[in-house]
Amino acid sequence: MRIQLLTKRIIPILICCFLSACALSKSNEGQNMDTDSKNQDSKNQDSKKQESAGIIFKGNSGGSKPLEGTPYSYEIWSASGNNNRLIWRGPDTGGGAAFRAEWNNADTFLGRVGLYWNRGKPYTDYNNVFCDFEFTKSANGTAGGHSYLGIYGWSKNPMIEWYIVDDWYGNGIIQPNNMGGGAVKKGEFSVDGATYYIYLATRPAGSGNIEGSKNPFPQYFSIRQERRQKGTISITEHFKAWEKIGLKLGTNMYEAKFLVEAGGGTGWFDASYISFYQKD
Repeated sequence: MRIQLLTKRIIPILICCFLSACALSKSNEGQNMDTDSKNQDSKNQDSKKQESAGIIFKGNSGGSKPLEGTPYSYEIWSASGNNNRLIWRGPDTGGGAAFRAEWNNADTFLGRVGLYWNRGKPYTDYNNVFCDFEFTKSANGTAGGHSYLGIYGWSKNPMIEWYIVDDWYGNGIIQPNNMGGGAVKKGEFSVDGATYYIYLATRPAGSGNIEGSKNPFPQYFSIRQERRQKGTISITEHFKAWEKIGLKLGTNMYEAKFLVEAGGGTGWFDASYISFYQKD
């Protein structure tokens, strides 16, 4: 009788323990599944963030490279440093040419996006070229000894490097001693709501260039006297103004791109909108 009573009492207890253990196991399994699911969701979100940032280009591009689905090309070059990069926003974002640039102790860094021609034609064959833009940037003093933000390019026959500068990473307005090359003021003119000073400089023999030449070559500068980070740049008007004072471009227009150039430091540039267009 005593054994039967003990048996009747022990069996229900064992059954209850077994059921409780199963329930706990399922609960833990559910928690683990929830944790795995959350981890996977987190990974997916991180992946989306990376994709939404745009297409990342690192290292020197080795010349102008096309950006798929747009009329634009990009180029990135740095003399040194690490983690220097250009992030293109894509063809359907910010006018199609918007980009972010980052440099880290780069010595000299150039990142640019815009129009690439090099078809053996002068600027007059491309009608009137304009660029609408808007950007933010890191603080003054984060781009080394010299810096330029604006439109940039080259011509060939003869080879000339040229700049239309609307902002930079220094204080005040860019002066000749910030440009190097013995920059000399050659004139001034007004366009797009402000006055630009025109400078002529000469890069010394052995300076980097698009033709691999070892000879000195000229640089043309238009320096806006009221800095800005948003607006329209009437690019062709600068070409015309230079030509009026004897600063002619070559007969082969190579490019016209929006440029960030940093002479060192650690900083960034972030354009929410850049778009080039042409009118008769």
